[in-house]
Amino acid sequence: MKVLQGTLSLALIGLLTACGGGGSDGYYNNSSSESPNNSGNTSTITPNETAQAQLNILKREGQFLFGNYDANDSTTSKGYIDHALDTFAQGPLQLAVDAKKLFDQNKSYFTYYDVCFAGEGNQIYENTPCYVLEGEANIKASLNTVSPNTYNTWDFSITKDQLAKLKITPEQITKFTGESFIIIFDNQNKDKAFNDVWVAGVFGYPYQQSWGLNQIDQLRIVSMNGEGQYNVTTAESKTYGALSIYKDPTSIDGDLFVLQNNSSFDVLINDNPNTPDVEPVSFTINSVPGDSKAIATYRIRKSAEQVLDIPSVSAISGSRIENEAPSSNVQSFTGSIHLEGNNIFTFKKAVNGTLLKFKHVFNGITFEGQSTNNNGTINTTLTQPSGLKF
Repeated sequence: MKVLQGTLSLALIGLLTACGGGGSDGYYNNSSSESPNNSGNTSTITPNETAQAQLNILKREGQFLFGNYDANDSTTSKGYIDHALDTFAQGPLQLAVDAKKLFDQNKSYFTYYDVCFAGEGNQIYENTPCYVLEGEANIKASLNTVSPNTYNTWDFSITKDQLAKLKITPEQITKFTGESFIIIFDNQNKDKAFNDVWVAGVFGYPYQQSWGLNQIDQLRIVSMNGEGQYNVTTAESKTYGALSIYKDPTSIDGDLFVLQNNSSFDVLINDNPNTPDVEPVSFTINSVPGDSKAIATYRIRKSAEQVLDIPSVSAISGSRIENEAPSSNVQSFTGSIHLEGNNIFTFKKAVNGTLLKFKHVFNGITFEGQSTNNNGTINTTLTQPSGLKF
């Protein structure tokens, strides 16, 4: 990568197009009949019935929320909330965390630039030095030194040839091709220096999903070309979005990572055999640093316990084609997400007896409780809503 040009854009709302799988029937079947937001006569529906209907949808579309999710288990149904959160957690968030860890241990894998961004109209980090982790082979080799074998099957350079045999538009080809790069910025204040990490560009990583037919191995292609707050333009005039994560050096309990404003990414999914079309995913994390009701954070405590707190989810919504019982399966969620425990993103692989605490609010209903890992079997209990069983 040569000199980058930085531009600023603004995203207020992320829309997530549904993704999933799980057998030949899919698992959006008749979802519209379960939706607590359906129009019609709702005067006889009790609050508990409304909460149960919402919970049924969350259990189908977002088992990740309760720890009952495994990206590498093809028999695990993956709803579009699952796709969104797994992509966020295993993708740009973990890349930023691992890149920062690598940088603190060994800067030699990174390329130093005296001026990271330059050019007319730049509004962020004008004339600021930075270190950049770039080049597919280098990114894989370097990140594997801090997280062994994690990135062996990832692609950090996506070409047009890799998008062959997809029903895809020219605009999508442009969006989902390109290079990956991770930028860590210098700062005049030494306490702030090298704590702001941007994950930019395009990358792909595998997961498994079976619809009871032939295909098991699937691929997510992630593009930071979304409508996030931060954009960067390479010397080749290719513009990418970037997810910006700041490691707070004042943290008093382990590592605290703060998402900067509205970071977003797009994901290309092609696992649903109900349609020849690819089903793109778009997800925006809203975060306002300094605002207790809107700051999105990820903490790794000294005890190794992890805490993910996203208090302002403006929209997780989408649709997925189903033909046997024709439906577009439109769903929409707003609210907040909170996970706390060990191995919160890969909870099914945690040791026996591990607990996962959660408190999520979706469409005005709070779901609070905990899950227990019993040798890979996840048992979940709810404390809220009162009287509701999982």
